[in-house]
Amino acid sequence: MIGKQIALKIEWDAKNIALVVGFWVIAFIIIMIKEHINTKKGEKGEDLAKVREVLKRLLPDYSTYTTAYAEYKTKSYRGRSTTTTYYHYAIAFKPGALYVLPIKYSGGEVSWQGNGALLTKDNLGKVEVDKGDVETALFSLDGKELCRFRVWSSNTRQDKYEPFNIQQKAEAEAYKTFIEGFVREVNGN
Repeated sequence: MIGKQIALKIEWDAKNIALVVGFWVIAFIIIMIKEHINTKKGEKGEDLAKVREVLKRLLPDYSTYTTAYAEYKTKSYRGRSTTTTYYHYAIAFKPGALYVLPIKYSGGEVSWQGNGALLTKDNLGKVEVDKGDVETALFSLDGKELCRFRVWSSNTRQDKYEPFNIQQKAEAEAYKTFIEGFVREVNGN
């Protein structure tokens, strides 16, 4: 009798394990398909074109700049709760100048929030860059952090807080090259 109960217990556990494994395999496949679809949408360039359109309206000599999408998210912890804040930027850059514009995405359209800033060695105190993931931090002349962002080559829509499908490999590489020179120019290194 005890041997039969053990055999049933083992059989029941094997079925549950198979169900759980099956669930995770299916979930993984769905996530990978969604990611592939979003990457393909990003390759079409529709969201990046919307970001560029905003920059074109606000930046007088737009055509002389390389443009890209940048983002940043921060987490703050209060007791047991965590708050994540998302920042989205349209950026434009050329030797000696970086234009940063906060943007938002709503109803399939990109719009800007507040005013953008044209940043140069004359109005920046310091630029910090983490070479690992190209996180850029910009500081005013009095040392106050103005903004922080990353320029990724691949951005895919995750939810309403990460809404963009943008593939920008060439722009991300151009930004890496630009920011190295910009850091030397602003920081005097």
